[in-house]
Amino acid sequence: MREQPPSRLVELLEQLGLATAAGVRKMRHRVRRLASDLPCFESVWVDALAQARILTRLQAIEINAGRGAELRVGPFVVYRALQWPQYANSFLARRIDGGDFVRLLVTHRSGPAHDKLISGLGALAVSGARLRGEHIVPITEVGEDGGRLWAAAPWIEGRSAARWVAHNGRFPPQVVLHVAQCMVAILSKLEETGQCHGDLSTAGLIFTEASDVVLLQPGLRAIFRPEEGYAHADLPPAAYDYLAPERVADGSEPNTASDMFACGCVWWHLLCGRAPLSGGSSLAKLRSVQEAKIPDVRRFAPELPEQLAVAIMACLRKSPDRRPGSMARLADTLGPPTRNGKRALARCLGRRGRGPIRRASSLRAAGRGVGSGLRIAAAAAALAVVAAVAWPIWQGRVQLPPANIPTGTANDQTSQPQDLLPNRPRSPGPLQPMEDKAGKPDNSEPDNSEPDDMVLACGGPLVVESLKLREGQTVRGEPGGRPLLMVPRDGLIVEGSAIRFQNIDFLWDHEHLDGDAGSGAVVELRANRAEFHGCSFSCARRSTCTPVAVRWGHSGGGEDLAMSHLAKSHLAKSLPSGRLRMRDCVLRGISAGIDCRRIGAITVEADNCLRLGGGPLLRLDHCPRADEPVVVALSRVTLRGGGALLACRYERAEERPGEIAIHASRCALIIDEGQPLLLLDGPTAAEQLLRGIYWTGDGSLLSPRTTIAAWKSPQGKLLPLDEASISMAGLVRSAVEFAGQPGAGPAASRITHWQAPLHSTDPPGMDPGRTIER
Repeated sequence: MREQPPSRLVELLEQLGLATAAGVRKMRHRVRRLASDLPCFESVWVDALAQARILTRLQAIEINAGRGAELRVGPFVVYRALQWPQYANSFLARRIDGGDFVRLLVTHRSGPAHDKLISGLGALAVSGARLRGEHIVPITEVGEDGGRLWAAAPWIEGRSAARWVAHNGRFPPQVVLHVAQCMVAILSKLEETGQCHGDLSTAGLIFTEASDVVLLQPGLRAIFRPEEGYAHADLPPAAYDYLAPERVADGSEPNTASDMFACGCVWWHLLCGRAPLSGGSSLAKLRSVQEAKIPDVRRFAPELPEQLAVAIMACLRKSPDRRPGSMARLADTLGPPTRNGKRALARCLGRRGRGPIRRASSLRAAGRGVGSGLRIAAAAAALAVVAAVAWPIWQGRVQLPPANIPTGTANDQTSQPQDLLPNRPRSPGPLQPMEDKAGKPDNSEPDNSEPDDMVLACGGPLVVESLKLREGQTVRGEPGGRPLLMVPRDGLIVEGSAIRFQNIDFLWDHEHLDGDAGSGAVVELRANRAEFHGCSFSCARRSTCTPVAVRWGHSGGGEDLAMSHLAKSHLAKSLPSGRLRMRDCVLRGISAGIDCRRIGAITVEADNCLRLGGGPLLRLDHCPRADEPVVVALSRVTLRGGGALLACRYERAEERPGEIAIHASRCALIIDEGQPLLLLDGPTAAEQLLRGIYWTGDGSLLSPRTTIAAWKSPQGKLLPLDEASISMAGLVRSAVEFAGQPGAGPAASRITHWQAPLHSTDPPGMDPGRTIER
């Protein structure tokens, strides 16, 4: 009996317009060969269709996973995932009725964000219909399909500048001048319509077969991400390469000035072969963007045409008021595109500017060559064909792109299949404090000079009541030494901005606190941004009460800590948000690591830190509001004994609390038995707060019997909460063994044995080789 394809599969493929019943039946021989002695399951038919290049790899994966119906988005069927843009799922798609290919963006939003997004996309499609240029590809269609919002732009064949640079290095200066002239000409026409692009990048800069310069999807990023900054650090670092500093510092919307800064970054990238701003993580990249310290491009491209050098320097000024006033003015500086410039671009791209080379003409030209050369070429081609056929057979499964799908594209590769229907919004990123409103206006080029360090003596204990530091100042000891600071009972008061403590030992040595247990602090921090590098926080053993390591508030002292919720709500609209970082630090016997009493969005980073006993690593003094996202970034952190990782005290729970994003990489969270990982401390169990917690990361261990979340009732009882509402990934339970007892120093807290399988043989948790303690 001849094998028949599964009727469900045939029906699905016909609905998607990918194959007919007759076409599927033609796969019988291939299916039987793949199945061998096994039954011809539906997955075998799918593999056969992929091997025959009827299905793409992504389509085969989705169908085998039971998500084949989700390949249809509106009137389109998805073919392949694209890498750009990175703020929405992007695909190469085609109309189901066999029409043209499109670049399709798909996202999922709910609530007010849904309505705002769909209206913005609709307006963008209307304006895109008026952009009738050959060198810009706008969004032309938008719609909604089962809760998914989609936007489609015409597909254009070509190679992106990012792809060319990755394969070939930097562009010649004369070619970059031509590209800059073409870009500014396009943006000038866009400016005349009252619009800006908002997402200029090397990935969205396309060179066609005819050596034309094309810009993709103007205005789209402003709809998806109207605000950028540290509260939105949920994208890969490369997604922030061309942001203007004011967009990060002030959260301003894109405009012509920010487009000019992006132009300068793109041209710098093409000339130098790399992005102008460094940063191995999203957080580090955003810091580089805000500082905007970009080297002079002439250091790396000395033969740069003068007008291009002047234009790049003008565009990369940190203050938007000091950039050119309009794209038309920038175009006057660069000059118009020339025919010689286009020829230079064509030569650089490997073309002669006469359109694509046809195979027939190539064969005729080869026929006029030397016969031996033709035979060698034919033998090489035959060998390549044999290898191409033999390799998938040896692999056992083939998934090739369909022959009629565009291949010479800009961003058509993907390493992982993307979900076609995201079930939840992306986790928010950290928010860095904005520059003080009272700071000096930026009327000159940025001053790269750093303030002098405050150097403390290391001969014996120092008693310091308070420190008022200049912006960017570092407090450290003499070379090779570690100062010991004996802090006062109420804590060492520290005021400043962007301050840094390096290799300082803080010791709280008092018998009791004036207030309740946990109300004191080793460091009373009144700064928006601060970093502790190689520091230790400890409490003397004779003390009957334990303070927190760092109590983090606003400048102005403790009077703001007792404000009413209404006053805090009003203040949150004007206060800058903050970032606190601990690196290579040790915390011993403290009631909390960081007691955060700030209003607004906050970011807490801990890298290679050790907490020995005590209370939570981070404690919040109120339930965050919807506009107060909290980001906790942990890397190689060890919690050995003690209480929760995160505790939230609140007098009332918000109906729509702010999201809390926790990213933990290679951490060891070994908490005392009976203590939860996440602790809610309030009059009622605010389970809605748990629904806003997103836990991501990889390779982190949790003690086997630790409850994920618990509520501490007013009577002091710990009641477990339903952890199903928390989105968690990258955390596994495992028993661990340490090298020694907790009191023997950081080296004794190195993990020597664990049970859960990890990607690396290196132990998770703190690396004692990086931690120095008195």
